[in-house]
Amino acid sequence: MAGSTAHKRIVILGGGSGGLELASQLAGKGELEVVLVDRELAHLWKPRLHEFAAGTVSSSLAEMSFYMLGHLRGFRFEQGEVSALDHDRREIVLAAIPGKDGTTAARERRIPYDVCVVALGGVVPDFGTTGVKEFAVRLDTKSDADHFRDRFIAAMIEARESGEPAEVVIVGSGATGTELAAHLRRSERGFFDQSTAERRRKLLGITILEAAPEIMPGAEPELRQQLAERLRRLDIKTVTDVNVSRIEVDAVSSKSGERWPCDLAVWAAGLVGNPILKRLGRFEIDNRGRIVVDQTLRSSLDEHVYAMGDAASLTPPGADKPLPPTAQAASQQADYLVEVLPLIARGEPVEPFRYADKGRIVSLGRAGTVGMIGFGKKDDFLIHGHFATAAYNALQRQHQWRVLGRLRGTVSIAADMISPTKGPALKLHGD
Repeated sequence: MAGSTAHKRIVILGGGSGGLELASQLAGKGELEVVLVDRELAHLWKPRLHEFAAGTVSSSLAEMSFYMLGHLRGFRFEQGEVSALDHDRREIVLAAIPGKDGTTAARERRIPYDVCVVALGGVVPDFGTTGVKEFAVRLDTKSDADHFRDRFIAAMIEARESGEPAEVVIVGSGATGTELAAHLRRSERGFFDQSTAERRRKLLGITILEAAPEIMPGAEPELRQQLAERLRRLDIKTVTDVNVSRIEVDAVSSKSGERWPCDLAVWAAGLVGNPILKRLGRFEIDNRGRIVVDQTLRSSLDEHVYAMGDAASLTPPGADKPLPPTAQAASQQADYLVEVLPLIARGEPVEPFRYADKGRIVSLGRAGTVGMIGFGKKDDFLIHGHFATAAYNALQRQHQWRVLGRLRGTVSIAADMISPTKGPALKLHGD
């Protein structure tokens, strides 16, 4: 596909946070042919997946059709499951789509590329723990969130009828685990009637188990202290130094013999690269299952393939470990590739990617939002209250602008703010 940049094709694998931002902004430049590949029909912003699971989010960004976004922003969307990357022919292979009657609904497809960007995201690993696959919920996809919400509603209805609180045990105290716990406590209110006596009842018990000596390992001490206090105020129990050995249909057990009965178990213990990366093509894979890339996000074994977000293992100069798998990192990498891919297509040199850590923010429902922001450890400072909430919401607003463009993004944000249905999807109104 030699020629001008207008004839260069960029194929992006994965329509998650970073992949969709890249496709939308790159196609908007009009310099390249952009193709986005994803197995799903619609985009969901994964950083708020826990809120979909708890039923406490409603937004115009909830689910957006890739086909419609492609039409609006100027990229081509191909729905399908990636089965292989043919390095020699520079083609992406999409598996055939089976029909319901055993026939083939759509045949295998091959999509040529000049540059391929792998943005297939990450998944929550089970680390070989017995019972995780069978009995625990992992929040990797929208269907996971839907499945959890259905089970959660059923458990809460039973708790209301029996008078015995439903028990949810969450393994992992990272952002997903702590935010899910807080939003479940918010959802609990929707199952009370309006009497004062009813509102004093407890219908839900929540326990967070953490293997490390402290919750949210790796976070700043001030942030951990704030999180611990706010979780306590929400009556969410946290237990550290727990080495979970088994998930059963009605309990979580540790190697030390402790046992936590539960109606629902959530496995939120870390993030690794999508398992397909190990068999997708010729890549150097790190110990977290991610593609090793250089400082321009190019894969170490193929100059025509780049990786970003949770699929990439990038160790900044002077650092002792790769960047964390966060939406913040993916978004910054998308912005970087938007600028450099046209240069790469023209054969021009590019500057390396530089990550700017802007901190972390955690939303805890009615217990508020807390975070650490800054530009380096000496400048980091703790934020909370309305300022922290505004900063947390700004992350989604920026995503809307990048995906929809300034005009459509602003309209979408305004619609979210004035919508009478803004709030919990379970119709849990009020604060």
